[in-house]
Amino acid sequence: MTSTKWVLLFLLLRITLANPDVFRLLELKPMPRNGNPKEPLQVHFGFYVESLGNFRATEMTYDMDMYLYMSWQDDTMKHNGSEHVLVNDKDVLDKIWLPDLYFANARTAYFHKVTVHNFNMFISPQGTVSYGTRVTLNLACNLDLKDYPLDYQTCYIKVISYAHVKNEMNVTWFPNDPIRFNPEIDLPEFHIRALDKDYCNGVFLYTLTHNSSRVGEFSCLLGMLKLKRAIGFHLVQSYIPTALIVAISWVSFWIDRRAVPARVSLSFTTLLTLSTQGNGIRYALPAVSYAKAIDYFYGVCMLFIFGVLLEFAMVNSYMRRANKYNHMAEKIQSAYGGKPIIAADYDSDYEEGPTKYYGNLNKNSAHLMYKALKFSRKALSIDKAARFAFPCVFAIFNVFYWMYYLREPPLMD
Repeated sequence: MTSTKWVLLFLLLRITLANPDVFRLLELKPMPRNGNPKEPLQVHFGFYVESLGNFRATEMTYDMDMYLYMSWQDDTMKHNGSEHVLVNDKDVLDKIWLPDLYFANARTAYFHKVTVHNFNMFISPQGTVSYGTRVTLNLACNLDLKDYPLDYQTCYIKVISYAHVKNEMNVTWFPNDPIRFNPEIDLPEFHIRALDKDYCNGVFLYTLTHNSSRVGEFSCLLGMLKLKRAIGFHLVQSYIPTALIVAISWVSFWIDRRAVPARVSLSFTTLLTLSTQGNGIRYALPAVSYAKAIDYFYGVCMLFIFGVLLEFAMVNSYMRRANKYNHMAEKIQSAYGGKPIIAADYDSDYEEGPTKYYGNLNKNSAHLMYKALKFSRKALSIDKAARFAFPCVFAIFNVFYWMYYLREPPLMD
């Protein structure tokens, strides 16, 4: 029999001598009471993050693979050996008391068993127990998507004692680097800014019955995973294509003012393309009740394309008037050849028949041609102004948009 097993037998014998009802003791695994029984048992906690991934925005969850470590003092585990005793047998571990800590915001969790149960326990001659095991968690993370996809997220890892109040078992972080992570972690969607620690001790009801309950303060440890979303994917897939669609709609300002089908088709095509692109982004996100940063960008881009349509409506209105006056001038010149006639006044949008008498055909024709030229020049001036105004306003919007959303919040918040 190896020395380790002899030490384990010695420990079991010591527990038996401390409490004759050994079978009941091993079944209940009571919490150690060291020195002054009125003092709480001090348990230290920490973990090492091996890997992260599988962030699901629609479910607001992510996966974390970690090695967690705990340490506490158990005087019943003192032994006469010169070295730490290693316990890596699951049957032996089941007979030893462990802190009843759990991850409050974990949806699912499991220990690893391949090829053996992934844990170890070291017991010093003074009775200090060091326990480590590997756990994979599926944790909930309440995302604030108001700044999506230029957002910063903080996901929490909350560790609480399930049964023992703080005056029975006080759980604290290890004093030196209690939270560490694998530097090779490279997330496709996020950058890790920091992994901080804090406390979330709180008062809760426990020992609930149908007519009574107790109130106590429980130890609560809070790990804070601070993330910054990687913008590269969204720049390539969302922002740059959307900006190009808006820029393509400005081609309408250089198309002939009389080419109505071409300008209308271009505007509606860009509008529909932008709507389709926006729907693709929304399908990958939960249906939240507030607008996101990407929604504001798409909304403003939609307004710019809608503005192109409105601009063409104004241009087309002036061009219709110019065409009417031009058509009447040509008709007078060709049909009546300088004889006095009664001609229509085309200041109205409706052709209701002749309303004014013109004695001089040449003068009437020149007047109509002047009006046609005036409205045509107004249409051209609107196009020229739009060629400059739309890109400038869009550039100003982008400057303010990116300055506002690229602000990095402080790590200590």
